[in-house]
Amino acid sequence: MSKNNGYELSTIAQRYATAFIDLGEKLNQLDLFESDLNTIASTIKTNSELKKFLEYFAISAKDKKDVIETIFKESISVYTLNLLKLLVDKNRLFLIQYIYNHYHKMLNKKRNISVAQVISAIKTDEETLNRIKEKLENIFNTRIEIDNKIKPDIIAGMVIKIGDRTI
Repeated sequence: MSKNNGYELSTIAQRYATAFIDLGEKLNQLDLFESDLNTIASTIKTNSELKKFLEYFAISAKDKKDVIETIFKESISVYTLNLLKLLVDKNRLFLIQYIYNHYHKMLNKKRNISVAQVISAIKTDEETLNRIKEKLENIFNTRIEIDNKIKPDIIAGMVIKIGDRTI
């Protein structure tokens, strides 16, 4: 399967995320699993040497699992470690960021949390973001998580996207 087919990758990652969220519910470990996935995804994303090692096809699955266990054994749950090992065995470890993204979105949906993208030309201060969050929570009658993005090509003001709405 090609790594370039984003739709297929997203579908596969969603299946793993769904199964993992089901397990998290059964074990009452939803927050722990989200934290674990975030730790793994950010560690791999920020460590180019680790990423290259884990993606290199000539390195055996056993060696990759040994390295994963050494790095993450003390910082993630045994269930998340087993997920990583399964992904290595299936040659799908490159999906970890997709899996985390889907897990996070599904968890937010379960908790009735919507994500609002606040896009502005310059960095928006925390006080302003908090006021925006409060207003959006009142308008949409849901909890809001702010994702602040900076796009210098915006001339003035800001764009707020929540779901399929743009404000």
